[in-house]
Amino acid sequence: MQVKLVRNPWETSFENLTTKVHKSVKKAASDATKTIAADVKSSFAEAPADKQVAQANLQAVQQEVKPEEKKKLDQWRRNLADLEAQIKKAREERLKKEQALRQAQGERAEKKKVEEKKKKEEPVWKKMMKMGSQAERKVNAGG
Repeated sequence: MQVKLVRNPWETSFENLTTKVHKSVKKAASDATKTIAADVKSSFAEAPADKQVAQANLQAVQQEVKPEEKKKLDQWRRNLADLEAQIKKAREERLKKEQALRQAQGERAEKKKVEEKKKKEEPVWKKMMKMGSQAERKVNAGG
């Protein structure tokens, strides 16, 4: 007899796996949105009339933005790595639970088979009592 494990089709869905890590997802999305908004805002900023002032401002902004962007990018990568680790942990926990359930079901099935086998097997003396006619059975039984 094969043990058939009934699986929940929603259990392996991405949404279900990320329910435990929703804060990290929200933070990563928020950081990405802020970065994109800052890029769009800087691209539509008004340019000064004087070219030299514009050059100086551009260099100053580039020097300020690079470390900020690097920090944001590093933070974003850390958040994504944490998110992946949490998803992996949730997946491993689910697989452990499934394996434990399968093992428990297998043990129950094995116990059931052993009990059924014991019920089917009769001792030799009972088999001998059933042999022959009714009169012979009485004699064999001592009566």
